[in-house]
Amino acid sequence: MGGITTVGLSVCAAALAGSYGTNNHWIAVGTSGIAYASGNTALGSEFDRNQVNINDLSVNEKITMISNWSPNDISGCIMKEFGVFTSIGSQMLNREVMAGSIIFDGESELQIQQTIIFKV
Repeated sequence: MGGITTVGLSVCAAALAGSYGTNNHWIAVGTSGIAYASGNTALGSEFDRNQVNINDLSVNEKITMISNWSPNDISGCIMKEFGVFTSIGSQMLNREVMAGSIIFDGESELQIQQTIIFKV
């Protein structure tokens, strides 16, 4: 269970108003299963963070952010959460907490795709 944070809503509103000019976004993975709350400002326990590629599909009223981890990057992680950030050490736009966990043993890669759909 998760969702967009209070800060994330503010950043989205600023972007729509044209006052937020960076595409420097990151997805972080973490090991905490602490429940999501709209006031979250960080993951419960961050393991690693990678920069994203953004596919701007604004014609379809959505944006997809994609980040990849190699086996070396993610080895030893017991992933229970992830979130999108505006930059390293900056504002968390959303946080997702998984019902279970994924254990990375040095053999598996990881790709996270986070899609934001703008609907009325």
